[in-house]
Amino acid sequence: MRGDFIPKFIKAVIDMGIEVHNMWQWEPLYYKGVNVNGYNKTKFYTGFKNLERRGIIEKRGAQYRFTKTGKDWLGKSQVKYSKLQKKKWDGNWRVVIFDIPQEYRKKRNTLRGRLRWWGFHMLQKSVFVFPYACEEELGYLCSQLNLSAYVDVIVARSIGSQENVMRKYFKI
Repeated sequence: MRGDFIPKFIKAVIDMGIEVHNMWQWEPLYYKGVNVNGYNKTKFYTGFKNLERRGIIEKRGAQYRFTKTGKDWLGKSQVKYSKLQKKKWDGNWRVVIFDIPQEYRKKRNTLRGRLRWWGFHMLQKSVFVFPYACEEELGYLCSQLNLSAYVDVIVARSIGSQENVMRKYFKI
């Protein structure tokens, strides 16, 4: 009996989804301002004009190109919104330690937030752990924040008593 129920249930859910789709098909669907059936040409054009007005891009003939300001903005945006690629674990832990003076507390908080966003685990307020290679991205972030003199990365085979906890946290 149980075996008969599951295929019938799945078919009913699929049929219900098809009916809902058909009901709304006459009107384009939007998700967070993006037209699901394609892009909204007006918003696309407005976005380009906004970037042009801000001096991030410039139009040369039929093409748009990044300006010097735009390239800086793009670099900062890539750091701000990027995620680190989780490759195969090489058996080494990356321990990030920093001692940033109080006068740079906003930059320090930015660094902490970025490390959390990337998936680092905080052992202490100024000690974070990550199992994958990240030295290049971290170096770029520190250079953007002008904190390179205050941040160090230690590559270690073991992180002591917290290693089993970290293995479970990172699922390795």
